[in-house]
Amino acid sequence: MPLARLLAVVLAVWSLACGSLPVWATPAGIADSACVQQYDPTRDYFPDKARLLHARGFTIEYFGHYKVLTVPSSWPAESQSFRYLLVQCGTPVPDGYADAQLIYIPVKRVIVLSKPPLSHLELLDELGSLLALDSLDRVYSPTVRRMIAAGEVSAVGWSATIDVERILALNPDMVMATAYNQPQHNVHPLLQRVGIPVVVHTGYAEPSPLGQAEWLQFTAAFFNKEGLAQRLIEALTARYQTLAALTRDIPEDRRPSVLTGALFGDTWYVPSSTSTLAQLLKTAGATYPWADTEAVGNRPLDFEAVFASTWSADYWLTAKNEWLTRADMLAADARYGQFQAFQKGRVFNNNARLSEQGGNDYWERGVMEPDVVLADLIKIFHPELLPEHTLKYFRPLP
Repeated sequence: MPLARLLAVVLAVWSLACGSLPVWATPAGIADSACVQQYDPTRDYFPDKARLLHARGFTIEYFGHYKVLTVPSSWPAESQSFRYLLVQCGTPVPDGYADAQLIYIPVKRVIVLSKPPLSHLELLDELGSLLALDSLDRVYSPTVRRMIAAGEVSAVGWSATIDVERILALNPDMVMATAYNQPQHNVHPLLQRVGIPVVVHTGYAEPSPLGQAEWLQFTAAFFNKEGLAQRLIEALTARYQTLAALTRDIPEDRRPSVLTGALFGDTWYVPSSTSTLAQLLKTAGATYPWADTEAVGNRPLDFEAVFASTWSADYWLTAKNEWLTRADMLAADARYGQFQAFQKGRVFNNNARLSEQGGNDYWERGVMEPDVVLADLIKIFHPELLPEHTLKYFRPLP
């Protein structure tokens, strides 16, 4: 192991034992052409700035040669906030941000501990910055799969399996983690304690499809690519709003009822009205039994409660990778056959794009294509409105 990386591992182990924080080294590429060679305090180093319209889960402020990125809550029901000081490499670190995680930008070496940000890196043409993932299975992106096959991307684990020494050896500029409402699964506190620059990505908790997509700007800020991200977001927003206009005046008696999800163990989780799925269903011209449920996250119910409300639903949308036919559903639980949507062959699964390793593109690129997801749903519920559209993320279960 190179001396610098060996020293990093020693410092990390020492800090865990003593409770103090090592100082993270300036990124190895600090002197390259992306960095400022002669600092000018009067210059605005970020002419392209994010203009957030939909996202509620983060804010970004610009200050000439640095940015302040804030995630006000690690989970919608939690009050813990995170602040990141993004300093253009080659410029001075400002005072007054002792509580913020310092990260030199643009980053060049990134570890991602969840799959949705992969689509961000791909859209920003930054997959070459990817060093490692939490795991190498359940990846859809063909480009990332090729990188994995070539040995260019490794696995570092997650939750209790996180390999801190491996992460230190890779010497990332940034680790992008996800915060959960189950503290035992959160790895960012451990990574922070050993001095690894880690940022918390909670785009999945955004209450709107366009808000989720706008987290592209969160990732773009670390690469100084807000201009590209802004153009992509504005284009998909325009497409989404055009589609939404198609169903706006559909009367209630022509809006089909929809059942979503399936049992996980003995529990059926139904999304609340603040979920992206509930909003997509409403925008696509459908009704949803729990559309008025004001709750954070999903509402847990048993089979009987779901059946009582949705046995006669017109359609059923589910999200089980392993279900390829309705026979697979019956094999999992024979009671599924009691739903009218099942009996009429109106069950649709979001697994139309699966990799051999189980990666589902609905959870990767689909997050960045809410317009296409919406078009799929309109095609399912009101096919006459989009006669030329071909389903991309959903497919009927034969």
